Amino acid sequence: MTIVVGSRLTLRRSTLLDRPRIHEWVTHSDLTANTLGAPLYPERPVPTIDEFSADFVNAHFEGTRPFSGRVLVIVAGGEDIGCIFHGPVDLLNDVVELDIWLAEKRWTGRGLGSEALVLLADWMQANYGVNRFLVRPSRRNVRALRAMRRAGFRETDLAASEVIEKLHLRPGNYVDELLLFRILPVPAATLIPQPNHIYVFVDSEFTSLRTPELISIGAVATDSTAFYCEVKGWSVERSSDFVKQIVVPLLDGDAVPLPLAAEAFSAWLDERAGRAPTTIVSDSGYDRWALTELLGREDLPSGIDWKRVPISYEALDDATKEFNLRRHHA
Repeated sequence: MTIVVGSRLTLRRSTLLDRPRIHEWVTHSDLTANTLGAPLYPERPVPTIDEFSADFVNAHFEGTRPFSGRVLVIVAGGEDIGCIFHGPVDLLNDVVELDIWLAEKRWTGRGLGSEALVLLADWMQANYGVNRFLVRPSRRNVRALRAMRRAGFRETDLAASEVIEKLHLRPGNYVDELLLFRILPVPAATLIPQPNHIYVFVDSEFTSLRTPELISIGAVATDSTAFYCEVKGWSVERSSDFVKQIVVPLLDGDAVPLPLAAEAFSAWLDERAGRAPTTIVSDSGYDRWALTELLGREDLPSGIDWKRVPISYEALDDATKEFNLRRHHA
């Protein structure tokens, strides 16, 4: 399925059938020596298919947990010319790591890799609510550095070790890696309601900012309907102190298995979308993650899109007092 269309290329979601071919691109192309293996990169050996599959697991190709990472295929002129990967989306630090491989040297030097990086970053900001993107090439890979800088990635002034520690990044692949960031401006916090359109504000509760597990999700729509559900499967022991002290005491205690919650919420959303075009609105990328976690798929139901619109916490506080609402309760 194609998800992004650019001026010269498109990005489509990969499937498990693509994994062996992508492994061939990475490990046995006329570009492999520029990124992997001796003599230039002895610290990063060429992976076997089993090693590659251990790093790029089934979910990266099936899309069952897209916030944990996803492989996309780059298509130009009707031909698959490479792939681009985004790692786990770190919503706490607002950062995600990207990596890109072209299938053959004949596709280099045209700016196609740069365009793919730009397209994916822009799409992820609009659809996942993340604004900061990271690539980590070797200083020896001059061609890759040129493409990444052309895509707007710039080196940070901070020491790499400091950035890695601060953002809790994985260890690097190269002894001479560079950390290059592309930071997109946060979209304007505006929403102009359209006539004959339904807006659904969604809020979620989860165990912690660092390693979230879904606890509950709530929604209220402009057609005066609402939805609320608590789910099973999360652990109080893995919850933050804040969640233990503030969120847990407010729960209703009527949790259901995740599949039942997904079925009920999907039916409720479908009913809204069956009446009018529907936009889900939330103030955090965590809520977009919660939707994916609950529904178990990358896409929202047909006829529904998502938009991040930060809210006024002053107005929220006023409403909490006026209507005697329970804060931190979805």
